[in-house]
Amino acid sequence: MIKRNRLLHPAPGSFRRPRRLPLLAAFALLAAGSFAACGGTEPAASAEVAPVDHRIDVAAVKVGVTDLESSLQISGNLAPQTRVEIRAKLPGTLSRINVDIGDRVRAGQVLATIDRREIDAQVDAASASVNVAIAGVEAAEAGLANATLEQERAKNLFERGALPKQRLDAADTARRSTAAQRDLAQANLAQAQAALRRASEIQRDATLTSPVNGVVVERHFDAGSLVGPGDEPVVVIADVRVMKLEAGVSELEAGRLRVGMPARVTAQALPGKTFEGRLAAIAPEIDARNRHFKIEVRMSNPDSALLSGMYGEAAIPLQQASQVLAVPRDAVTTRDGKRVALRIDNDTIQPVPVTEGLTDGVVTEIASGLQAGDTIVSDARQDVATGTKVNAVLAR
Repeated sequence: MIKRNRLLHPAPGSFRRPRRLPLLAAFALLAAGSFAACGGTEPAASAEVAPVDHRIDVAAVKVGVTDLESSLQISGNLAPQTRVEIRAKLPGTLSRINVDIGDRVRAGQVLATIDRREIDAQVDAASASVNVAIAGVEAAEAGLANATLEQERAKNLFERGALPKQRLDAADTARRSTAAQRDLAQANLAQAQAALRRASEIQRDATLTSPVNGVVVERHFDAGSLVGPGDEPVVVIADVRVMKLEAGVSELEAGRLRVGMPARVTAQALPGKTFEGRLAAIAPEIDARNRHFKIEVRMSNPDSALLSGMYGEAAIPLQQASQVLAVPRDAVTTRDGKRVALRIDNDTIQPVPVTEGLTDGVVTEIASGLQAGDTIVSDARQDVATGTKVNAVLAR
């Protein structure tokens, strides 16, 4: 007979569920435990929450006093005032070219020569023709002198009755004939001399010379090349002692300009260097394509620091003001149709209407609305509402 362990294997029907504590008793026990864990003391009062400061940082500047200059800014490519293309005036073969890019040349210097052997022969032939014509004129002059003498003798004899009228008429006719031959000989001489001048001009055209002092900036052919009037220039000479800057300005701007006004010129390739120039020309007619007037600023370039093709900028002063209140241009904006600056009073933004004066494109004069030493937001374009609490971060 198998005995059952009553602890591990209870007899059938003898299993009983454990008793559950009443629900209220369980809550009571839980409360008692919590009270005991707290040491039986009263709960502490909750701590107060500190208010949050919602200020924002803004870049700010102090209103200061400075000298201002209003100027017209123009830009464009620099070019030499004088630039000459030396082209062949007649077809031929370059027998010699004497210069290269970068060489300095003087006015009248020979740059290149076209083969002129045939041209020289034409000049020699024209010169010989002139000599023949001169001899013809001399012979005609001698014949005319003799015919004139014979006509005078015939006239004297006719007056004394020693010569018939027919012989006198023949002498007159001979004199007129020799005079006509003399005139023809002179015309032939003039024609021969014109042919010689033309041949000499062609001979000179075969030698290419520089009309100005300057520098060779382009060279397109070498010795032995065939050249002609319709080809590219053989060389290009530029006088870089005086440079120019051309630009277009509006009608309003052109009305404020006068020839002779000073200009300060700078080049991107030469930072820190300024060249003094003058407004040299204002076009009297507007360009219908862009409604701009063309102007030209010229400046001296004695050391050849400025090179043709450099990008340059010129400032032409228009107005000046000394010791005026000024703020950065971006410190003034438009709100509700008014120009205002955002002044910071007691760390609070306050829009202040202002009246502007001169500007140089970076700084603007404040004619009214602010005082020296006022702190304002440096960029009033920020969307900062009136009354906003801020921390002013002054630019150093």
